[in-house]
Parts: sequence; structure tokens; C-alpha cells
Amino acid sequence: MPLKDLPAPPSLGISGRLRRDDFFVGWVYGPWVASSLISVLALRLLLDGNGATRGAGWGLLGSAAICFSIGCVCKTSWALAQRRR
Repeated sequence: MPLKDLPAPPSLGISGRLRRDDFFVGWVYGPWVASSLISVLALRLLLDGNGATRGAGWGLLGSAAICFSIGCVCKTSWALAQRRR
């Protein structure tokens, strides 16, 4: 089944009508939310004082940076797609 034939996901807009765009906003800002949560966890592990968790903290900090960059790409793509309309 082609992608254009799929039904729009149910979400309500300001006027109460179903809007397809509202569903994708969560996917645009989701990587930044994940990056924030991972950063908090990484800083907690780094500041814990336990030497065994420092390596995991640095690894999570790298993962947070990757999530942040993915969020930047998503936001840029979303802005370009909205500009085309």
C-alpha cells in the first residue's frame, strides 16, 4: 500500500478538526527531549563520585550529543517542509 493511501493519524487541531501535522510535531521535538533526559542521567553518573560509573556517564553524554544532532536535523527538515506549503 503506497504511503499516500494511508489514513491520517487521529489528532485534534485548534478548531477541533483532525490534523495530520500535529502527530509529527512529537517526532520533531522528541530527540531533544531524549537528549535532555540522557544528559541529566549522564551528569548524575559523572558527578556520582564512583569511578566505575564514569565510563558509562561519558558514553551517555556522547549518546545525548547524537540525539541532539538528530533533533537539529529533524527540526530543519520540518521547517523546510512547512516552508514548501
